[in-house]
Formats: sequence, structure tokens, C-alpha cells
Amino acid sequence: MLILAAAAIHIVGMSPAEAQSKAAAYLVKQAIADGCEGRPGTIGLSGAIERDRDGDGLPDLIIAEDEIHCSGESARSIKCGMQVCSVTFYLRRRPILQKVHDMLGSGVSVGNERIPKISMYAHGGRRGSVHWNGRGFAYL
Repeated sequence: MLILAAAAIHIVGMSPAEAQSKAAAYLVKQAIADGCEGRPGTIGLSGAIERDRDGDGLPDLIIAEDEIHCSGESARSIKCGMQVCSVTFYLRRRPILQKVHDMLGSGVSVGNERIPKISMYAHGGRRGSVHWNGRGFAYL
């Protein structure tokens, strides 16, 4: 059983700390398949972050396409441009992770606050942040 779990983690390229739930693992696998146009791929450690984002105590998910690495001729996700890629935010509502926000960015990092600040780079290398304001993700 442990060998199968380790193999599954290696296939999607993330550690158990980054994506623990079956729902998150499914969404990450789908993002890799879509971003790599069905070719094999992996996601880096900071590409799938499963932690509470809205302060309700339940683990939410961020998928950062800049951390997806595809096999074959084009190593980047098709959801990446020259500088930034799609970053998708999911909030857990009961057992379901629901997509609630999508934006462009790269180099995603998450603060340690109860409702954390989520920082990333925008076009031109400018650093920006968003956080959950109770209704949606707002720019800081």
C-alpha cells in the first residue's frame, strides 16, 4: 500500500503535504492532462498547494500552471504565456473543491496568516497579492 501511495505521489510530482485529499489529487491530475494536452507531465512542489485560504478550517487548493512540466517538445503548460501562467483557486465546500477564481501569475507563495495573503508575480515581474475577503479573492 505504501509503495502504491509513493508511486502515485511521484506520478503527479508533489509531496503529501501539498495535496492530501483525493479531490485535490484529481484536480491536479486533470490540470496536468489539460496543460500538457494529454502528454505525461508532473507538477512542482509549489504548483499544488492545499491549505485553508478562507479561514473556515478546511483545506482549499491553488494550482499554479507555471509548475507544470510536460514531456515532449513543449515543456510548459499550454495555459502559460511568455511571462505568466494560469493560477486557479478552489475553495472546499463540504467534500467538494469548487473553482472560485482564476488569474495569471507565477511564483505563487502563501502566507501563514489565518486567512493568508497569496503572493505571485504578474506581467512585467511586478509582485502582487490577493486574499479572501469573505466574498471573493481581492487584490491587496
